[in-house]
Amino acid sequence: MSLVDPLLLVDPAAYAKHGYPYESWAKLRRESPVHHFSPEGWLPFWALSKHEHMVEVSKQPDVFLNEPGMTFVPLLDGEVQAQIPIRTIINMDPPDHKKFRKVVSAYFTPRAVGKLQGLIDKTATDLVEGMGEEGEMDFITEIASIHPLKIIARILGVPEEDEPFILRLTNELFGNADPEFQRDPDRLAAMTSLFGEFWEYFGKIMEDRRANPQDDLASVIANAKIDGEPMGELETMGYCLISFTAGHETTRGSIGGGLEALIENPAAMQQWANDPALTPLAIDEIVRYVTPVNHMVRTAARDYELGGQSIREGDKLVLFYASANRDEDIFEDPDVLRIDRDPNRHLGFGIGEHFCAGANLARATSGTLFRELVQHIDEVELTGTPERIASNLVPGYKHMPIRYRMRRKARAA
Repeated sequence: MSLVDPLLLVDPAAYAKHGYPYESWAKLRRESPVHHFSPEGWLPFWALSKHEHMVEVSKQPDVFLNEPGMTFVPLLDGEVQAQIPIRTIINMDPPDHKKFRKVVSAYFTPRAVGKLQGLIDKTATDLVEGMGEEGEMDFITEIASIHPLKIIARILGVPEEDEPFILRLTNELFGNADPEFQRDPDRLAAMTSLFGEFWEYFGKIMEDRRANPQDDLASVIANAKIDGEPMGELETMGYCLISFTAGHETTRGSIGGGLEALIENPAAMQQWANDPALTPLAIDEIVRYVTPVNHMVRTAARDYELGGQSIREGDKLVLFYASANRDEDIFEDPDVLRIDRDPNRHLGFGIGEHFCAGANLARATSGTLFRELVQHIDEVELTGTPERIASNLVPGYKHMPIRYRMRRKARAA
């Protein structure tokens, strides 16, 4: 009998039904932190559950590769599923990764993100004010999805009227195993159709930004050069894809999971409301506690000894960041939300060469919205069970019904 059920770790449907398998990860951390599984219908893999091992692997990109594929998907008729021919920096290894990452690195510095703060502030304020004095809503579809969507849309050249179209593509990409969002049960057919629409739409934006460059991310991507030559179309579309989908979906996950955590910890919400200066620490703690990106995959380029286990060339390693972020050897009271946790060595944005390029924007986007929410919401509660998307990569909430009441504004004398 297996130490834990491996399907709880990798099956998208299991995340939708049971949520994050924290108990299984805790058992693996205690008894077998580098554990080999061979579940039926999946490639054999090593499950990494400890913080130290993920750091060790992530800091050796020449030994543990991304290029063969950084997500874990089921086999199709016993074979590895075909991939869509598009390149993103997440799937690149040295030396390509460093060269392509430089394309957008300047756009996501703290100073550059600071120039977007006015847009971020207005979007957050408009959404919170639009909630009215009290009411009920689906927090995910009406707030958590919309705030990051509007920010990413503006910097990638997507007009407001096209936001619903882009949101649908994002849902279908990350929810390709979810019945609510699944475009086609045949994953390859669904991805081919989806990327066709994505390519056609963003191809026009790239063409426009080459002819009429502006001060936005779309122009940076459209006019990028690698080794003195224009960036290839596969990589250009890959940048559009990863900027929009990852930038939106992960931040939505932090916002949705973060509100649930605050509902469960009203004292933390009040502490934050009383001291907005806690926002930078609080956001990092929410990212740790929620961990919107659940896993990444690495492929061993050579034999390697890890945690007392013999990894062989070609082996797949699945890094479960959500487990690392609850590691008892790293975090005091890891299952407790502490919005003033400092230091906070979480892996919610990854570590090493593939540390999230958009981390500063993600922090600013979610931080600004939460700062507004905690200062204006007086009471908030769930009115039903939140529903997770069927995904093992970004298994955030797709629906969260809430009831709320805002604080009364002081009347002018």
